[in-house]
Amino acid sequence: MGNLQVEHELGSKLVLPNSDQYEERRQIFNSVIDYKPAAIVVCETEQDVVASVKLAKAQKWSVAVKNGGHHLAGFAVAEGSLVVDITNMKSIQVNENLKTVEVAAGVKSGELNNETQKYGLAVPLGTASGTGVFGVALSGGIGYLRGVHGLTCDNIICASIVTAEGELLEVDENNHPDLFWAIRGGGGNFGVVTKLVFQAYEVGPEVLALDVMYDYADAKGIFTKAQAYIKLAPKESVAVNFTVATLPPDPSLPEFLHFKKVIMVLGLYAGDANEGESIVQPLRELAKPIADQTAVMPFLQLQQKLDPMIPPRVNCFGTSLFLDELTEESLDAFLGFVDSPPAPGILVQLWSLGGKMNEITADQSPFAIRDAKWALLVDAMAMNGEDEACQKWIDEVYEGLLPFSHNKASYLNAICPAPDVTTHAFGQNLERLAQVKKQYDPTNTFRNNHNIEVTE
Repeated sequence: MGNLQVEHELGSKLVLPNSDQYEERRQIFNSVIDYKPAAIVVCETEQDVVASVKLAKAQKWSVAVKNGGHHLAGFAVAEGSLVVDITNMKSIQVNENLKTVEVAAGVKSGELNNETQKYGLAVPLGTASGTGVFGVALSGGIGYLRGVHGLTCDNIICASIVTAEGELLEVDENNHPDLFWAIRGGGGNFGVVTKLVFQAYEVGPEVLALDVMYDYADAKGIFTKAQAYIKLAPKESVAVNFTVATLPPDPSLPEFLHFKKVIMVLGLYAGDANEGESIVQPLRELAKPIADQTAVMPFLQLQQKLDPMIPPRVNCFGTSLFLDELTEESLDAFLGFVDSPPAPGILVQLWSLGGKMNEITADQSPFAIRDAKWALLVDAMAMNGEDEACQKWIDEVYEGLLPFSHNKASYLNAICPAPDVTTHAFGQNLERLAQVKKQYDPTNTFRNNHNIEVTE
């Protein structure tokens, strides 16, 4: 192996296939993925990242970036690639006065929430604790604060990024503004982002959280009433997540709920809790609840609600689409698929969209889907050899609901790559993104993602 100077610089941080750490370091959430990278570098500093990228360039390897390792497609590793493992880069610095937070590349969403809540602040993130902040942020970030404060990518103020040439750049509105624009929704196409500074907001430590569980048998009525409610609700204050799941036979659950298919309704009222109770009340009456734990609770508790539904490692198949109106026809098609899952372990999420996230114009951010009404995320977890059935079902869900979708677009954080998927998601921004890609990564070193091809 060449470039001994760079190898020496990395020392024991360079993990090769014959290393004791190699098998552990290449593991990710989706156990269907079994890629074997050429090497892994366990980075501690930005200079480690620079050295890693230079090594990849010398060896003509592509680069994959690993933190949470939660992307369905296994973007954190790639066959024959160099994996830049940033999981140990953990610093978080909160500026109380400016309400900004500087975050290093290895921080997980739960870790950032825990730190910012010490100051009564929050950065808009997703809805799971174990995901890497940067993976969520670079391709969107749709969480409970989307209505009042927008997406995670909308709240990036500045960044540090290592380019394909191994150059560490500081980017913001005034420095490399083209690259700054591209990373706020354009994914990992342009380099290894080592630092992000986010705008944070006063949230919590306690919030009015919606937490209602309904019987799936009432699904059609629930979604019909919910859509009517959401059309009239103050979107800046109400963001509602509907999750269809089959409950596990957990000892903490009453026996009548074991293996029961339910709809969980989770949401956040971002304003005054006393005022909010009457505003969210209709969401507690969409059908007869199995359970209603709606209450003023710690923001951290709300952010952790879905964590038990996500195993640490599983064979996972999934897809996503943005939707417009839930017409009777589209709702029947959607429920028809959910009625007949290929395995017990499905997680189907339907998120209402609106408010601040839709006030950002498409040219302000590569995240082009700014006027869809719903985001649909569908995951099937194969635990007993149902891989083939799960993949077939996921393909059928995507193809069956595509005619009802918003511009055929998908949420890139929740779907495997395909040329049409990338094209439809970026829409009118794709050509501009390709120009930025051509300038900063002309050899497509960073291609283990929803890849933007370099145009001539």
